[in-house]
Amino acid sequence: MTVLRLLLLISVAALTAMGQQNSPEQRPVAPASCPVTVRPANPFTPPGCPELGENSNTFWFGTEKLWTGLRKSGVWGWGPHAPGHEHEVQPLTAKIFWFSVDYDRHREGNADLKVTGRRLDGDAPPLLALPTTNALGDPYDAMLTGVYVPTPGCWEITGDYKGQKLSFVVWLYPVKQGNQ
Repeated sequence: MTVLRLLLLISVAALTAMGQQNSPEQRPVAPASCPVTVRPANPFTPPGCPELGENSNTFWFGTEKLWTGLRKSGVWGWGPHAPGHEHEVQPLTAKIFWFSVDYDRHREGNADLKVTGRRLDGDAPPLLALPTTNALGDPYDAMLTGVYVPTPGCWEITGDYKGQKLSFVVWLYPVKQGNQ
């Protein structure tokens, strides 16, 4: 039951975080100029969590102190704000689930996790992040952040929890509203 709950959490996190409803054949590939984060040769598996094999669309990334699940393609869909709503963090580009062996939602509540982002391939305003909330996980509770990336392109996203930083790179391509 524990493994089933964790796999469900991973699936929901991966689908929600990537904001994708398109099939893999319809998603563009990141250009060579964008060094998206790829599954390492020696993949990280959090203690007590299932290993995500080669056939999985996602992989664990990070260390025991801070990790997340990433999509192997490194590609996310991106949708613009409606005019006049440029500074609202809606619609979200992604929800990102972050984990740490040091995080316990019962002790900490909403974690002091700071999420930032910067575009690597051009000028852009910084990524906007909602305050961190929490999500029930098994065997680890999750720190959950919603982010809005202001422009498509190549983005580095960084989480900082208790001095532990984790950065990854994704390619965001424009999609029509409603098809994210």
